Parts: sequence; C-alpha cells; structure tokens
Amino acid sequence: MIEKEHKKIFKKPDLLSLLESQVLLCDGAMGTTLISMGLSTSPDSPNLFKDGVQILSDIHLKYFEAGSDIVETNTFSANPAKLKSFGLESEVEKINSSAVDAAKDAIKRFKESGCKRPLYIAGSVGPLGQLIAPYGKVSAKEADDSFGQQIQALVESGVDLIMIETMIDLREAIAAVKAAREISEKIPVACSMTFTKNGVSVMGNKAGPSIREIFDAGADIAGANCSVGSDSMLNIIEKIREANPEGCLFFQPNAGLPKFEDGKTFYTETPEIMAKNIRKYMEYKPCIVGACCGSTHEHIRAIAAVIR
Repeated sequence: MIEKEHKKIFKKPDLLSLLESQVLLCDGAMGTTLISMGLSTSPDSPNLFKDGVQILSDIHLKYFEAGSDIVETNTFSANPAKLKSFGLESEVEKINSSAVDAAKDAIKRFKESGCKRPLYIAGSVGPLGQLIAPYGKVSAKEADDSFGQQIQALVESGVDLIMIETMIDLREAIAAVKAAREISEKIPVACSMTFTKNGVSVMGNKAGPSIREIFDAGADIAGANCSVGSDSMLNIIEKIREANPEGCLFFQPNAGLPKFEDGKTFYTETPEIMAKNIRKYMEYKPCIVGACCGSTHEHIRAIAAVIR
C-alpha cells in the first residue's frame, strides 16, 4: 500500500547544481505505456485508485531500474481545464498528489534495493487542451488560474521540479512558466515545446527564438519533446542551441513516428536506433535527455549506456 507522504524522502543534491556537472536521464513514455495496458479512458484517472497508483509506481520503478535519474508524474492532463473534459475538474488536488505519491513510492522501493544515486520527481504539466484567446476561448486569466492550481498541488506534494511540456503555442508555454514562478521562485522550472522537423511549432513559433523567450519568462531549463523521432529532432536541437548558447537544455524525442496496423499503434524506433541518434545530441551539451511517446524502459536503458 502506498501511504501519503508530503515530505521529501531522501536528502539529495540540488538539481540545478548537479546539472552543471553532469547530464541527467529522464524517463520514457507514461501515456503510451498506460494505453498499451488498456488504461486509456482518461490518462490521469489511474491516479484516483489504489490499484492505479500501484501501477504507476511500478512503471516509475522500471524506469529507475533502467537508469532514469528523473521520472515524470502521471499528471500531463491534470490541470482543471483539461480534466473538465473528463468530468474530473474537482479532483485536481487528489490526482496530482496521488501521482507524486506513486513516484515517491518508486523511489523508496528503489533505494531499498541499494541504489545510491540521487533521484528526482518532475511534476508533469501539459497543455490546457484549448488555445488561449484570441486564437481560442481560454482567457489569459483562466490559463493562469488553471496552470496555477495544478502547479500549486504538485509543489505542495513535494516534486523536485516542474516540467511543462509538449506546448505547441509559445504564449501558452510562457503562461505556464509564469504561473509556476508565481507559485514558487525557488523550484526549478523546465519547459519544452513540440516542433515539426523543420523547427517550427504548429502555431508558427520558431524553435530557437521561442526557447530564448521561455528562458526570459523564468524557466531554468528549456527544450523540445514529442512530435518527431530522435533522428529528426537533431535539426531542432541545432537551432535551439545556436539561439541559446548558454542555456540549460533538455530533449525528449518520440521513438520514431507512430504507425497504425491492424487497429494498433506502434512506434518505429528500436532502443538501439534511439540510443544511436541520441549519442549525437551530446555534441550540443544538453542538461537532460529522455524519451517521449512510444518509448519504454528498454529505450531508457539503451540511452543510459550512451550518456554514461
């Protein structure tokens, strides 16, 4: 049984200080892992049930065993605006705190097995699911309130950093970063956008300048995730590093592009292919690398062998 615990379980080095001297490895996909297990009705609904939280803890544990230094909470869709579409907007605090509990439990279990390296929990914050005005119906205040409620719950539950991810609109990314900074001036904040292979978001934001603006808004770490495979992301990385020569960057590509056969979705990059491509990222001195949709703990194990 996973007991609720709001204090950090183990004393560990300051994350940002650690990133000055080494590359940390994040985890792989949570969403596509849950879908593969048949848990796809609402991506965050497993957080509400004891059995679901145990499943999340087991997934986190596999990533730690594979080499992850950081795992992301199962809270990508756990903001009020997004939860409303599932009828779960009243469960914001519980969904976020239970997700953090699952990650804490995985850390406790892995430490008990003899692990001595520092391990961190990233509070995952995804898009609202609706565009901010004037392109959509969500007002700037509504966006700030929605991000603020989720981030407050994550910070109070004891995450080590806030990881805002998969943003397609620079305005929304900046709104989330500013909301995080209103909640806490001290907690590390990471923010990534998703770009097509030519380095431009769906909303027309260019990778290099967009990441620079995200840093200016208050993020400590910024980069790109999702959308493309590890080979195509290299072009995006080049553009981001050129525009941000001193920034602390992180990258989490998909395991290739999704393909559909016999009613099932699968991703084309094997762990070996992804690790080979990510080896090329090291030239651009990222602070954090990991993987996104379609990746598994075996992809992370292969990447760990490369960066270490």
